[in-house]
Amino acid sequence: MKLRRSFWFLSFSLLVLLLFRLFPALMDAVYSRFLYRYAAQGISWVMALLPFSLAELLLLLLVVFLLFSFIKVCVLLVTKPFKHVGRLCAKWFYGVVVGAVYAISVFILTCGVHYHRVPLEEHLKYPDEYATAEELLALADYLVQEVNSAATYTRRNLEGDMVPDLTFDGYKKEIDRAYDSLEQSTGLVVGGRFPATKPFVASRLMSYAYLSGFFFPWTLEANINKDVPVFRMPAIMAHEQAHVRGFMRENEANFLTYLLARHTRSGDLKYSCLLLSFNYVLNALYKASAEEHKKVLQQLSPRVMHDLLTAQEYWEKYRTSFAETSQKVNNAYLKANAQQDGVASYGRVVDLMVLDFKRNGTKVQQNTEQFVSISEST
Repeated sequence: MKLRRSFWFLSFSLLVLLLFRLFPALMDAVYSRFLYRYAAQGISWVMALLPFSLAELLLLLLVVFLLFSFIKVCVLLVTKPFKHVGRLCAKWFYGVVVGAVYAISVFILTCGVHYHRVPLEEHLKYPDEYATAEELLALADYLVQEVNSAATYTRRNLEGDMVPDLTFDGYKKEIDRAYDSLEQSTGLVVGGRFPATKPFVASRLMSYAYLSGFFFPWTLEANINKDVPVFRMPAIMAHEQAHVRGFMRENEANFLTYLLARHTRSGDLKYSCLLLSFNYVLNALYKASAEEHKKVLQQLSPRVMHDLLTAQEYWEKYRTSFAETSQKVNNAYLKANAQQDGVASYGRVVDLMVLDFKRNGTKVQQNTEQFVSISEST
């Protein structure tokens, strides 16, 4: 009976996924922008009542459960008849299958279907184009000035490291306000309150896995690696919040993070989002022209260069075979969810940034009530 109910639930989730494939515009409007949006906000408020990440606790319990089950089976094989052990294993396997079916169903409804919603560029009415080398260089020249100016608004200690202006909860609230402002300015349905964004206690393990953060679709929590350099954290929070809000494609989450830089009063959040976005542009520029890449680097301010080197040194400590395996798993996961570029899809944000720059140029849309000017140096 339990297995039958779990498969009925799976059938329902697969039907929703099929409808997304057949009618993406309709399902985007009805499910992603309405049903999921409000249901996810309610669940996020409930999850926010917990002072810890339920996702982290569940992952820990899963590891303990698997280890305990393995040890228990080994002990039973030594102390009990084989037939008795076989019946116990069959019962255990039955429970695992039921749990796995429910887990897959929830994943599809909270995460998987959003990989098949209408692309963000269609909502923004951007043409389906790739960036040329000339357009990429123009964007890089523009962002150099933006990043340099934004860096002047960040506080620093004597070593040159950024001193945060806000607490973790303060950044959460500012990101919510920025998404609300972005919705007002563009019409994208990205606003709302999703407070279940939490620091991961075992952040060192996340670093070894080369993860800055992850969205856990079974609890709708955005989990953040609290050990990363402080100038990275606000942008990581904004990126994972994009996933919680139903934008699962990596290039789209990155692009929303880039757009938030125009819609915040927080100098830290603006700088963090711009610097993360600028990294993708730098990587793309290096592939297009190593010489132009070098010229752009020479234009960066000492503060920005210090932060880029700090980030590079931080991740270099965790460049291990485990990190490579983690990246391969992430690559396989993305390809399994209709992102054929795999981890390279993170860099596809540059095409969207170029399209945005071509449309708006330096006169980008701003919400003056939710905006901190970066046109003046201090």
